Amino acid sequence: MTSPSREPRKGLDRAVWRWLWAAALLLCALLLAAKIAPQSPWRGAIDTRITAMLPQQERSPLAARAESLDDTANRLVILVGADDASAAARKQRDAAAQALRQALAPIARLDDGKSLESLRLPAEVQPALIAPSLAGLSDDDWQARALRQLFQPGGQRDLIRDPFGLAGAWQSWLTPANLSLSGGQLLLRAPASAGSDRDEQDSDKQHSDEQHSDGKGSDQPGNGYRLISATLTGSAYAMSDQQALEQAVDGVKADYPDVQLLRSGLVFHASNGAQQAKQEMSTIGLGSLIGVLLLLWAVFRTPRRLPLLLVPVATGVLFALPLTWWAFGSLHVLTLAFGASLIGISIDYVLHLECMRRLTTTKGRGGLAALWPGLTLGLCSSLAAYLAITLTPMPGLRQMGMFAALGLIGAWLSVRLWLPQLPLPTQATRVDSPAARAAHWLARAIPGKRSWQALGLLLLAALASLYGLRSDDRLTQLNPSPASLINEQREVQRLLAEPDGLRYLIVQAETDAALLTRLHALEGTFQQLNAQQQLGHWASLAQQLPTLEQQQANLGAMRERTRTLLPQVLSTAGLPPELVTRAEQAIADAHPLRPADWVALPAGEMGQRLWLDSRSAAIGIVRFGDVTAEDSAALARLAADDDSLEYVDQVARLSTTLGRIRSEMAWLVGGAVVLISLLLALRYRRNTWRALLPPLGGLVLTLAALTLAGVGLNLFHLLGLLLVLGIGLDAGIFCAEHPARSAEKSNPTRSANEKAEQGKAQTSASRASQASLLAISLSCASSLLAFGLLSFSQTPALAALGLACLLGLSATWCLVPFARS
Repeated sequence: MTSPSREPRKGLDRAVWRWLWAAALLLCALLLAAKIAPQSPWRGAIDTRITAMLPQQERSPLAARAESLDDTANRLVILVGADDASAAARKQRDAAAQALRQALAPIARLDDGKSLESLRLPAEVQPALIAPSLAGLSDDDWQARALRQLFQPGGQRDLIRDPFGLAGAWQSWLTPANLSLSGGQLLLRAPASAGSDRDEQDSDKQHSDEQHSDGKGSDQPGNGYRLISATLTGSAYAMSDQQALEQAVDGVKADYPDVQLLRSGLVFHASNGAQQAKQEMSTIGLGSLIGVLLLLWAVFRTPRRLPLLLVPVATGVLFALPLTWWAFGSLHVLTLAFGASLIGISIDYVLHLECMRRLTTTKGRGGLAALWPGLTLGLCSSLAAYLAITLTPMPGLRQMGMFAALGLIGAWLSVRLWLPQLPLPTQATRVDSPAARAAHWLARAIPGKRSWQALGLLLLAALASLYGLRSDDRLTQLNPSPASLINEQREVQRLLAEPDGLRYLIVQAETDAALLTRLHALEGTFQQLNAQQQLGHWASLAQQLPTLEQQQANLGAMRERTRTLLPQVLSTAGLPPELVTRAEQAIADAHPLRPADWVALPAGEMGQRLWLDSRSAAIGIVRFGDVTAEDSAALARLAADDDSLEYVDQVARLSTTLGRIRSEMAWLVGGAVVLISLLLALRYRRNTWRALLPPLGGLVLTLAALTLAGVGLNLFHLLGLLLVLGIGLDAGIFCAEHPARSAEKSNPTRSANEKAEQGKAQTSASRASQASLLAISLSCASSLLAFGLLSFSQTPALAALGLACLLGLSATWCLVPFARS
């Protein structure tokens, strides 16, 4: 074994620094234990929210309040359907729905059972609310309707407060046309089978549906889904609640394999993201680790030493993980997945040190003195790339950048303070060792004149192709959910006609009466857009309440009918005429229903997301579902021409934000290149091109490849290019520190001793250059394993980052021989 030198220790070689670093790691271990210990008061959370990746949005106070009303994170909807229309399949569907309700009971509050009963209104406001289906009835029709309420089985018999059955008709009008109560459970049918015109419904249809609870009347073949709506009692972002929910759903799937389940809710997307991040941490992190171990074994062939060489990797993670967790309060799962790639970067420092110790002939710590400047400069260049990520306004990216930067610092400190103290195996320094043979083989790759000409043409063509570079700031790059889950949610929203809340219109008026009038006037615009197939479903208070003027007219009409028609109804039914006086007294106390009072009722719960409480004005919200780009532009123009309207498109707003950040990152990359070029020029002078060719050439070739492939440049491609810049600079710096050495001509006038010393110096420089090349190659290979594997991630953001790294690092590696020559 080759022991470390006993030369006097100075600076970081002093033992006190090694002990201080060990103490710092011990403190980090205690901080980490405080975050993961089950009973710890400082126990930290693993964040699975995609929204945690996003920056703070610039929005008006009204928009901020409107979006706070749309906080449905813990709400979930599951539709249970049958594969066919047979009675046996429907029976299986109902049994599965009942089993799912029982499985959800311990972790969620089921709230769909009250959906129909809660639509009943107080008697003092019901006369002001007449369903549109009753608006055109004649006096004879009203009398016949009142008689039906008396004699029809299951009909209403409240002759004092509602003799004409307004409550049943209103309840039926508010109920979606494809939703009914059957067999004690809510039944949701496809809209086409249930009909789309709510105005044709009345209370008779409602009572008929309730009576056919055996499924023969309302349970039409092929159209039925049992609706389960619930609210989690815990948190949609808590992994324990996610696991409990998934177990409940998976259990029902296993017991009823022929039943179809459609899921909607943020908790399902958060759970999928958490599971995906866990899987990618194990596959990408483990794949990177195995790849690096195989590389080290193939080159160094010292299995016993491999665990020691991975100490910097472990200490880097130990240093970064607790500090990042404590700094941000919570740790995002994507940070862990991204941090798994830290293995491939932090091993670079180990590779440079190990190759230099094995292949150079200079002994002692002094022989490593020439290594530390380049290694330190390489660390600084990599930190510049990672710390640039922390300058973005996206919290998730800042966390990733901090984790990676701290991890690299921790790995560098372990390499600098600890690894030189480890004894080196004697056989490791043999001239015929695998490492020496690999270095000698790599050193033979010296490009000739034609290779330089081909490279020049390639770079010129790449620069010319950048004219066609385009950007892509779509939000799909932030959504890790699989297409199947997204399609399930869209189908649920289509069946329920529920707006997603991402686009909405804020409507202001001086009074609530003026607000309802304005909302009803806007309905015509929305219906016109819907007829042009540019607008899907939407939700507005105008769909739930008539204008106050219409309510006053309804009250007057119902008072007149009570006075003139009710006596004839009672006479026909053989009931005492004194009931008319009591009914007139009851309707005399009736009054219109204002929006603020409506949303406070159980029946108005659906309108709470459509009303903003304000003392200075009446404010309503119209929420939209599917909106085309043309329709979104039309709504924006509508709001721009009216000061009382404000249109908010959260999708467009976030896309604009991502585009702005991408533009800022592009300037950041350009600024970093200029600054680093100036710093490198101060050290390397005429050899600066050696340090800049690998990173800048890699950036240009990567952008050209993306352009030619038709891939739009997004924020995460730029983040990948920042990493390519940092890793490429590390390679370029060592190309400038240890370029390829050609044999110098011997001076015949020199003495034999001088010639011998010259030969030793040339041999030492040549071996140092070969050691540097071997380390650079192993570094690029390990970085490709770390970041290139991210291109296979199912998370679009990480896949984009990985693709940029895969292309950029490959190009950087190919340019290293040119930079050394």
